[in-house]
Amino acid sequence: MLQMDKLGRMRTLVTVAKLGSFSLAAKEFNVTPGMMSKQVKQLEDSLGVRLLNRTTRGVSLTHAGDIYLEKAVTILQSVEDVEGAVVELSTGAKGILRISCPPSFGRTVLTPIISTFILENPELRIELGLQNSEPNVVASRLDLLFRLGRMRDSSLVGKQVATAPFVLCAAPSYIEQAGVPRCLEDLSGHNCVVDGSMQEEADSWEFLDSQRSIISQSVRGNFFSFNTGAVVQAVIQGLGVAYVPRYAVIEELYNQKLVEIDFSDCKPKVEPLYALYASRQHIAVKIRNFVSYFTSKVGAESGMLGVIVPSL
Repeated sequence: MLQMDKLGRMRTLVTVAKLGSFSLAAKEFNVTPGMMSKQVKQLEDSLGVRLLNRTTRGVSLTHAGDIYLEKAVTILQSVEDVEGAVVELSTGAKGILRISCPPSFGRTVLTPIISTFILENPELRIELGLQNSEPNVVASRLDLLFRLGRMRDSSLVGKQVATAPFVLCAAPSYIEQAGVPRCLEDLSGHNCVVDGSMQEEADSWEFLDSQRSIISQSVRGNFFSFNTGAVVQAVIQGLGVAYVPRYAVIEELYNQKLVEIDFSDCKPKVEPLYALYASRQHIAVKIRNFVSYFTSKVGAESGMLGVIVPSL
C-alpha cells in the first residue's frame, strides 16, 4: 500500500507527472486512481499551491509543479542512495557497475585491473564502454567515468586518481630515415602524427620547460585521428612522430617497436587522470571500492601501467 506520509505523496506526484495519468500511476502502486488523486490533493493542500493541471485528457505540471518535481526527484534519488549504501555495507559490491573511459586507456590500463577486481568480487558485473567523448552520465546510466585532462562537466564529482605522463615517440624505421629531433624546434621539420582526442589544438603540442611552465610547439603532418590506437599503429608503421600518453604505447616501447625521444631543454607534459561520478551525497559501495582498488593497483605497479598515483 502507498505510504500516507510526505515521502509517499512525493513519490506519488513524481510518478503521476512521469506517466501523465492518475490511472497509469495507480497501476504502478497497485491502488485505485482515486487514491492517487487524493494523495496529490493532500500534498497540494499541505503546500498551499496547485502542482498539477487536471483535464479529461490527463494531467500536466504547473510552474510550481515543475519546480517541485525537480527537487523531489533529487530527494528521492538521495533516499535510494542512502538505502542502497546501507544494504551494500552488509552485502558488499553487487549488481552492475557501468564505466566509461577512452579506448586506449581501457585497453592497456583499465581492463587488466577490472579483470582482477571481478575475480575478487564475483557477484559484481562490470560493463565497460570505450569512447573519447564525454557521455551524459544520467542518460547513459553510467556509474563511473575515467577522463584525462581538466574536467569539463561541473555537475560531476571528480577525484584525481593518477597522473598520465605523455611521451614523444617514433618507430626505429622512421628514426633511421628522418633522424632524431634533438630539440623542440626540430619537430617543425618532422612529420607529426596528431592524436585529436588528446590535443585541444591539433597543430600544437605542449611541453614543460625547466620551470615546469607550459611551452607550445607548432607541428604539422599528413595523418590526424581522434583515435589514439590508430595514431599508434600509424607511427609503428614508420609514418612519423607521435605525442601520446605513455600508457597508450607502454608495450610498444618495451618491445622496441617504438623509440622514446627525449629533449634536454624540456619534458613531456603530465595530465591528471580523474575518476568522475554523478554528484550525489552517498556514493555506492561498488564505486568507492573500485576507485580504491584502481589506485592501489596503479600504485603497486609503480608506473608500469603508464600511469602514476600522485604523492599526497
